[in-house]
Amino acid sequence: MRSSKNRRMATGRRRTSRKTEGLRAWLGLQTSGRPATRMTRNRRMTEEQRQKAARAYVDPVERKTRNRTVALLMLLAVVNLYVFVWREGTSVLELGAPRAAAIVEHDDRGHGPLGAFAEPPETACSGDPVRIFEGLNDQIHQATTLDAGRTLRLALLELGVAAPEIDALEAALRPTIDLGLVAGTGAPLRVATDRHGAILAVEIEQAEGRLLQACRAGGQAGMTVRAIQHPPVSDVVAVHLELGPDADLRAAVVEAGERPELADRIAAALAFEVDLVADARPRDRIDLVIERRFLGKQFHRYGSLLAVRFRGEAGRFLAFRFQTGNGQAAYFDAEGKPVRRTLLRSPLAFHALQAGARAMMPPSVEVVAGRSGALYRRPEGAPVVALGDGAVRSLGEQGDAGLVLELAHEDGTVARYAHLSRTMGDLRPGQPVRQGQLVALAGHSGKTATDRVRLELWREEHGEPTVLDPLLLAAGGDRRPAVVGAPLKGTQLERFKLEIAPWQKALRETSGS
Repeated sequence: MRSSKNRRMATGRRRTSRKTEGLRAWLGLQTSGRPATRMTRNRRMTEEQRQKAARAYVDPVERKTRNRTVALLMLLAVVNLYVFVWREGTSVLELGAPRAAAIVEHDDRGHGPLGAFAEPPETACSGDPVRIFEGLNDQIHQATTLDAGRTLRLALLELGVAAPEIDALEAALRPTIDLGLVAGTGAPLRVATDRHGAILAVEIEQAEGRLLQACRAGGQAGMTVRAIQHPPVSDVVAVHLELGPDADLRAAVVEAGERPELADRIAAALAFEVDLVADARPRDRIDLVIERRFLGKQFHRYGSLLAVRFRGEAGRFLAFRFQTGNGQAAYFDAEGKPVRRTLLRSPLAFHALQAGARAMMPPSVEVVAGRSGALYRRPEGAPVVALGDGAVRSLGEQGDAGLVLELAHEDGTVARYAHLSRTMGDLRPGQPVRQGQLVALAGHSGKTATDRVRLELWREEHGEPTVLDPLLLAAGGDRRPAVVGAPLKGTQLERFKLEIAPWQKALRETSGS
């Protein structure tokens, strides 16, 4: 029989062992195989008590694993809440072009990371003796004619200019000209506005070399008016462009010694095949032949774009301007086949970008409430155009989608534009629209935190809508929208080839190939 001292030492060792086991279990470490429990005197337990004790016991390792799983699920719930609800302001799923993760910040005017297009300048009058639109390249430009009995007021209203702005312009012009004399004359009308619809500059070409111009002198200071008359002179030039590291078409145009607005003319001529906002890449090459018009010795504006050739990552495209027998001018390839398609490459016209923003321009697929659409990230005020000829189907606020415009095109395609900031002109259901017409401006109306345009496409056959691929416009090959018009034939084709022969030669000589 052991002594009392020995019994006390053995009891101390057992207590130390139980404390160590309990500490290891609390730290989640491997224990000796059974949990540390308090030593109690032996007692009898009923079957019910044994089952209850078994259910109450949870292995420490199992408890730790379960807690980690719960924490992970909570983290995933928070991430999903951010991605699908808070980040974009709506329940969406985006697929397609990747983009860098970033915190969306707005400037002091409430604009997102892309800034805003067509910001109101302090003054619109540059001082150039002929070019009233000098320095206004980042504004919204539109053109029409004062034909078929159209007055200046009616033409400006159709372009989306606010009535008070027209009142101010007419008041400024009346001391110089009787506005009734230009109504219905067919005089070309060109106007530049900011994204709010304020007139910055306007030009009425009364006759060749005879212009009536007005520009906003600064803020609300009123309009400065001038009448210009110089002998008109024109020439034709061939220009070679190569896009730089930032793939900026406008910068390439300026580097070639031309005026910035030439970029808009090039983009419009290639709008059926390449989107020079989203598809442009460094080292893309563009050759063109274009008319330039002067008033006296001063350059005034560009005339017709006679030929254009694009060679780049997006493909190789060639187009020549030709006036057909009906008096309408159109573009054809070297074999006399039309290049126009039922739908444009993009629902947005060419516009200037902030440096480094080009990676965000390609459209991506966005799914909202089970409906797929193409998401175009564009600054507020970016010009939205009709994809094809057609008519307005509906217009108005539609909940989370904000201001929505639906256009029904002649090929049976219906286009739905969402999150617009405003529409341009007097658009009503049934109102006709032409391909490339400026119909709205990009914005962030509805439930969205960023500036954008969402486009949905579908066709209605037998009363049932057939949803189209949201990225149909950006597709290539046989998936491209159908070509409009018939190839040139017979004597018309012969006349076409004779007419474009010098332009083909000029393109080869300009680029060296």
